Amino acid sequence: MIKIEKKIDKLTNKYKNFLLGFSGGIDSSVLLYLLNKFKNKKKIKIRAIHINHNINKSSKKWENHCIKICKKNNIKIIKKNIKKKEKKNIESKYREKRLKIFFKELKKKEILLTAHHKNDQCETILLALKRGSGITGLIGIKKKYCINKKIIIRPLINIEKKEIIKYAYIKKIKWIYDTSNNNINFDRNFLRINIIPLILKRWPSFISCIYRTSKICFQQEKLLNKLIKKKYKKINFKKNFININLLNNLEKEEFYFLIRKWLKKNKKKMISYKIIKLLRKNLIKNKKKIYYQLFFKEFILNKYKNNIYITKKNINNINILKWNIKKKSISLPNKLGKLYINKKKNKKFLIRKPKINEKIYIKFNIKGYIILNKKKKKNKKYMTRTKNISMRKKKYSNNIL
Repeated sequence: MIKIEKKIDKLTNKYKNFLLGFSGGIDSSVLLYLLNKFKNKKKIKIRAIHINHNINKSSKKWENHCIKICKKNNIKIIKKNIKKKEKKNIESKYREKRLKIFFKELKKKEILLTAHHKNDQCETILLALKRGSGITGLIGIKKKYCINKKIIIRPLINIEKKEIIKYAYIKKIKWIYDTSNNNINFDRNFLRINIIPLILKRWPSFISCIYRTSKICFQQEKLLNKLIKKKYKKINFKKNFININLLNNLEKEEFYFLIRKWLKKNKKKMISYKIIKLLRKNLIKNKKKIYYQLFFKEFILNKYKNNIYITKKNINNINILKWNIKKKSISLPNKLGKLYINKKKNKKFLIRKPKINEKIYIKFNIKGYIILNKKKKKNKKYMTRTKNISMRKKKYSNNIL
């Protein structure tokens, strides 16, 4: 049994239900062929999913090709469309959209398979170097990855492209060729067409060396995470807030590693060192302001007293929440936490305690002025005077009034 077949043989010994991301290109066509080869022998179940990006004129033709191949091999295929065309960061945005669709269609016991290979890994790591990534970025594409209990496996990640091409020709596998792969305006294509062939002329084993680097970085990251977990038991990285006191006396390098890990856990993607630098300067080291915000494209970082909170940038789906005061607390949307009634009596509090049958309205994204104890006040002024609010917030967001 040749190397490429051994990989799938080993995979099908452990798992039995698969959803394959099937583009119809050579890589996913070879992977589909291999899975089908072991289907009856290993009693595995295979489904394929094809996503039509509607970018190329031949998109419908490619979709029909995928349907035909799956029908021939008696494999169920799911067809999905991405209608909205992206203008900026096309590669990353379409990748995110694809993953969302994949996860939506993935069944409980199914494993998502993609046909990434060694050459893809090489391109990913070179792009990470271009961005100035650290160890985590240099890991590149992981062979096995788990997101919200959903598993992605790339069984061909340690197989070179030339081996896949050779296998496809030997087995007479039919595939489609995406002409957009010739467009060097895309960073990956530029590397694939102009840079990597030049490097391989000089250093033929360059792709294998890059792959080895990614494995070393993965091992080091794993070790770092173990050491960090032992040393910083008090930090819960999955929570949407982190205590400033736990970060204050850290070395710069320790701080960068910890905060990046926390942001990645909450945002599910890598955050640049530029953001972390801003965070350290404005939220951690800035002791003058109790309340401070940093706005980013997809999220907001809020400093409130001794905590930093990460919240969604916009909350437009809910305008008003009703809270019957008989209940001790109310849950806020978008995982913002809960509001509680403060039982302590204090004359300094600006908001009076609600009456028994009185309802409280919590409004989001209010502009202009509010009336507070018969006095007209700007929202910004009110938000900064957080010490005087009679409701103690377990988790804080700037969008709460």
